[in-house]
Amino acid sequence: MINSDINKYTLDFMSTNWVITVLCVIALIFAVLYVGHKMPKNKKELYAKFLAYLMIGFFIINHSFLFLTDKWELSKELPVHLCSISGLICCFIMFIPKDKRQFLFEFLFYCGIIGGIQAILTPLIDDYGGYNFFYIQFFFKHAMIIAFPIYLRNNLGMKLTKFSWLKTWVVLNIFMFILIPLNNFLGSNYMYVNVPPEVDNPLVIGEWPTYLYWWEVFVLILIIVVFIIGKPKSFENIK
Repeated sequence: MINSDINKYTLDFMSTNWVITVLCVIALIFAVLYVGHKMPKNKKELYAKFLAYLMIGFFIINHSFLFLTDKWELSKELPVHLCSISGLICCFIMFIPKDKRQFLFEFLFYCGIIGGIQAILTPLIDDYGGYNFFYIQFFFKHAMIIAFPIYLRNNLGMKLTKFSWLKTWVVLNIFMFILIPLNNFLGSNYMYVNVPPEVDNPLVIGEWPTYLYWWEVFVLILIIVVFIIGKPKSFENIK
C-alpha cells in the first residue's frame, strides 16, 4: 500500500501486489543465474561485469533522478544502508584485482542474501514519491544483491572461508557503532540502528535499543545458516 507519506511505499505481506512482485523478483533471480550458468566458461567473468554495469547504471540513474526531483537528502541517500553497501560491492567487485575480492565477496554473500530477502519480504521504499522507477529500482537492486554473490560462488570459483561468518558479524557491529552517532549528527536512520523500520517485520522486537539486541541474535543466526548452506566442502587452499 502507499504510505500516508507519499515518499514512502510499503507492500502488505501476502497482498496481491506483494505476491506478484515477489514472484517477479524470484523469476528475475533465477533468470540471472540460469543465463549465467549457460554462459561459456570464457564468458562467465564478462557476464558478471555486465551485471555490474547494470547495477552501476541503476545507481547513477537513481541518484540523478533524486537530484532532478529535489528528493536527494544527505540524511537519506548516502549508500550506507546494508543493502546499499551490498549494491555498491556489486558495482565494483569485478573491477578490482582478484586477490582483493575475498572479503568483499563474503560480506556480499551474507549481507546481500540476508538483507535482500528481508527487503523483498518486507519492502519499504523510502524514495517512492509516486514514481514507478523507484519501485522497479528497489526490487531490481535487491534481486541482484541476492543473485550476484550466488553467481560468483557457482561460476567464478569464489568460496566462503572458515571464519567468514564471524568476520562479517564483527564488521556489522563496527558499522552499527559508527552509524549510531553519525545518524544522531545527520538526523538520519541508516541501517535502522537509531529507529526501528516502519514495516511489519517479525525480527523487529520492541523499541530502541531493545530491537538491536534481538537483531544481534537474529543476524548471527541467519549468517550461520547462510554459512552452512553456502560453505564449500573443503576449506583447503582458500585464503
